[in-house]
Amino acid sequence: MKVLIVEDEKIKRITLTDALIKQGYDVLAIENPVEALNIFKEKEFDVVVTDIRLPHMNGLDFLEKAKSLKPAIAVIVMTAYATVDTAIKAMKLGAYDYITKPFSSEELILILERLKDLSLLVEENIKLKQEITERYSFSNIVGKSKKMKDIYELIGIVAPCDATVLIIGESGTGKELIANAIHYNSPRKDKPFIKFSCVALTETLLESELFGHERGAFTGAVKERKGRFELANGGSIFLDDIDDIPLSIQTKLLRVLQEREIERVGGVKTIKIDIRITCATKIDLLKLVNQGKFREDLYYRLNIVPINLPSLRDRKEDIPFIVGHLLNKYCSKGDKKAFCPEAMKVLIDYDWPGNVRELENVVERVVTLARSNDVRIQDLPDFLIASPEKMCDRHLIDIMREAASFEEMITDMEKRLLILALEKAGWNKSEAARILKMKRETLRDKVEKYGIALEPAQALSSSKA
Repeated sequence: MKVLIVEDEKIKRITLTDALIKQGYDVLAIENPVEALNIFKEKEFDVVVTDIRLPHMNGLDFLEKAKSLKPAIAVIVMTAYATVDTAIKAMKLGAYDYITKPFSSEELILILERLKDLSLLVEENIKLKQEITERYSFSNIVGKSKKMKDIYELIGIVAPCDATVLIIGESGTGKELIANAIHYNSPRKDKPFIKFSCVALTETLLESELFGHERGAFTGAVKERKGRFELANGGSIFLDDIDDIPLSIQTKLLRVLQEREIERVGGVKTIKIDIRITCATKIDLLKLVNQGKFREDLYYRLNIVPINLPSLRDRKEDIPFIVGHLLNKYCSKGDKKAFCPEAMKVLIDYDWPGNVRELENVVERVVTLARSNDVRIQDLPDFLIASPEKMCDRHLIDIMREAASFEEMITDMEKRLLILALEKAGWNKSEAARILKMKRETLRDKVEKYGIALEPAQALSSSKA
């Protein structure tokens, strides 16, 4: 630690310098405060120790000028006139501490040691904040596709403001990463960031977790407890799986969104809160609204800024970039694994029902088990290698994911079977009926029912509708 001492008494100056040097401090001692200020402008110091009574410039003026040049510098004031007014004025001007003459060198060293510990804590805090910022920066949301570039742009627009964001996407698409990026690129980044999943909790427990409770509010409530909204006060809260919230809790959540106030379970006191709310859902909330399972007014309050995350199968061009990012994450130093072109093609051809999370699990497994740095097809898990049965399973998964009801699943499957049979029969109805083991008239009626055109291009577009 570099210390600048400004003291006009020669004996005191030498005594302090020798004592601090013995303790390992890098010390420069100056008699004239004007000269000391010029040196201070040119060189870097961690601490300044200055007397109050000095020739040419008093210590308080020196303190004020030093803090104006370098606001972060720690200044310790020495004085033989330790009046309350002097101490208060020194602290108001930004002094870290003051010490009254006469004092021993050990007293000053104790202050410096305390300051050193504080500096280490500050450095660790800054380093931690930098690590958090890097961890949750845009660079961790990997992708160069048009869809992902649009999402980066939207995050950049919405992060600085307090608008409620609804992140929509399948499981494993990275909804929490988006929420992280929004918070840690917002003015609230140094405030609390509370994450909470609404899934698989009883109604009573969910209400208590979100809003808190008063002592005696229910059996087991032995003391007052703050809820997640209170804990997030001043910062942000991320509510994952918002689609799982019961209707009764939805009413209370609507009040939070509209009034920014809550009441604890069992309480009557209204508590004002200042929070930014980000939510995520794996289900189209509008469908739940139509089914009477989600409040329409709440949906519109949540859907201020929607961010629709694409599934991995809808942005396969990003897979090589994501794999490269994951290899850097999981490979140890000096271990430079890479997927051969054939293995990468397998990854690209697979539909990834578990999305980026599933891909990450595969890459971590391969990095752990692959014997060479060149990852080959045989190093991949068996389920990635396509078979007719697995392809069929994937089509069924797609149907189940897209359909709103069981009846809609059956309708979609029947329509696809009709088109597949017609394609195989060269669009000959009689042959298609034979393949499907049904009467030609029945096939004709179903073709008309589903509006399947006999032109192949039209039929294909009809099947995707």
